[in-house]
Amino acid sequence: MGIDPGLGGAIAVIDEALEVQHLVPMPVIAGKNGRRVYDLPAIHRHLLLPDNRQLFVTLEKGQPLPPKMGGGIANYGRGLGRGIFEGMLCALRIPYQLVAPRTWQKVCHEGTSGDDLKQRSIVAAQRLFPSMSLLRTERCRKPDDGLAEALLIAHYGARGGRS
Repeated sequence: MGIDPGLGGAIAVIDEALEVQHLVPMPVIAGKNGRRVYDLPAIHRHLLLPDNRQLFVTLEKGQPLPPKMGGGIANYGRGLGRGIFEGMLCALRIPYQLVAPRTWQKVCHEGTSGDDLKQRSIVAAQRLFPSMSLLRTERCRKPDDGLAEALLIAHYGARGGRS
């Protein structure tokens, strides 16, 4: 399983043959003031695979942003997402590893070009998983970087850190 833990992230499950078994946008609900918040019961359900199959999770370890890039509020959100997943994974006794964005991107973005890391993730995911739709909803027209990055994180973890 690969998890991009942000509110705009996703959860992806691939099998030993690197075939996609499950891909879902991050479960969120409307909270106070209409802001999105994590849907904890739904996240819990996505961490439990049917038939008690063994699961290993690769969870993105977000890096703090400097104040000029959103700083405090953005960092709080990143820490909250990671904390939710680490807590649930520990409580459910699911083995996991943390991976820094630059680490998995260096491996998974190989062969893509450009300065936009989100676009490079979309291109890389489309190459590795050409039959997967990266549209967040049926109404979307553009591929979603959260779905792409969850797939790439799962791929990175399944391959032991190799592309």
